[in-house]
Amino acid sequence: MKVIYYFLLILSIALWTGCSTDEIEKFDERNYISFDVNEVEEGYPGLSYTFTFSEESVRDVIYEIPVVYAGRYNDNVVPFSWQVVEDESTAVLNTRYQLLDENEQFIEAGKNVGVAKIKLLRTGDMQNNSYELVLQLVDNENFKSGAIDKVKIVITDQLVKPDYWVWDPYDHYLGSYSSMKFRLWLEFMNVSDGTNPFETDKYIQWTDRGTGNFIYKNYRESEVKTTVLEFRQWLYNEKDNPYDEDLKAPVAESLGGF
Repeated sequence: MKVIYYFLLILSIALWTGCSTDEIEKFDERNYISFDVNEVEEGYPGLSYTFTFSEESVRDVIYEIPVVYAGRYNDNVVPFSWQVVEDESTAVLNTRYQLLDENEQFIEAGKNVGVAKIKLLRTGDMQNNSYELVLQLVDNENFKSGAIDKVKIVITDQLVKPDYWVWDPYDHYLGSYSSMKFRLWLEFMNVSDGTNPFETDKYIQWTDRGTGNFIYKNYRESEVKTTVLEFRQWLYNEKDNPYDEDLKAPVAESLGGF
């Protein structure tokens, strides 16, 4: 009986050890990294960058695309990898973009977010043309590519719909995009570089959602609503509520319903 007992004990330990190793390996394999952008129903997400708000002397910019991974936090700085999908891009290397040092593409210790960086180059023909640059995350020894592993960046020097216009404050309160509405909105908010006017402490609040860390960004709805109502009144009082040919309506009447 003792022999049988010890045999079963050793077998149990071996099975437990094997299962534990498998669980650790499988857990590590769930370090999936994705671009942290809005998903789309078909194809892959599109972003854009325009030089139209930059001074004429500005000839390049370091463009950053946020990434996020699901899995165990790392104790050290961990690199991730991506590549340009050349056969899906119209932007040409060293003409309209340049690659940066791969060592700059990493996740900091104790975090699950980072940025993919690439240098975009301004060319004279961008005032009349746009160029597409497709990036794709690829597997390395630290991460596997996740659900959103590919993204397209449109590079131009023309006024284009900003990426942030799809967020709730815009979709709900400012309504459909048009270049006229966008220019008037920036003028009203006294923003000259095209950045998101809502991206300030007045409108942003951070919550933890039970995590203990304030990592989730929300917008203060009352502040957003008040500002858009003031924008609507400004359109009437200061701009005589101009008619928007693209939206086929006066700008104030094209704002979101609230």
